[in-house]
Amino acid sequence: MELPWEDGLLERKTEGYEDEAFLKTMVAFANSVSPKHTAIILIGERDNGKIVGVIDPDKFQMRLHKIAKQIYPAIVWRSKVYEKDSKYCVRVEIEYSGETPHFGGIAWVRKGSETVKATDEVFQSLIDLRSQKVRELAKWIEKKISIDGDESMILTNRMIKNSKNSTLLISPRWDYKQTVNLLFVNSFWITVKDEYETEHSEPIEKIILSFDNEEKRLLILVKS
Repeated sequence: MELPWEDGLLERKTEGYEDEAFLKTMVAFANSVSPKHTAIILIGERDNGKIVGVIDPDKFQMRLHKIAKQIYPAIVWRSKVYEKDSKYCVRVEIEYSGETPHFGGIAWVRKGSETVKATDEVFQSLIDLRSQKVRELAKWIEKKISIDGDESMILTNRMIKNSKNSTLLISPRWDYKQTVNLLFVNSFWITVKDEYETEHSEPIEKIILSFDNEEKRLLILVKS
């Protein structure tokens, strides 16, 4: 999954920008800010640090509200006036909504310091992230997690006959807790890598989310 999440989203603008520029930035920040973080737009400050201020902060905030009404689904945001170098500026804070993707026409996201059109892969990721299960799993991508079989579903080792009439010992893949790296997740499957560098995938509907209190990390239980 190509995640659009970023933690340190900050941009400075002056009030002279067109409404479309503010719309694009607000949509991009709402689509890109990671959970529990806040994206910030400082209006009245230049990139070089010069403070130019906002002529009428209250009127400008009304302008922002009109712009934000064009965004669907609604974003989580707020604005407040602050004073710096004896001039009034407007601070806009945008938080993760859980309702991505947001639109103001095209779906915009952040790529480094730029606002860009969401690729098809990122767009699908934004849709997938509406699922609470996918959203929680996505937080652990490229991290170590614990994985185990659902004890209520695990079958004991059993002997079966194959087509050549020889006996095979069959046991579940996840019959004890293991440490793996979570590599990929979407709304259909997850992929993990075990200690032997072998990759395994499991259907998302077989996954139960829990927590490994001993290791302080995500625990995935896999239904047999």
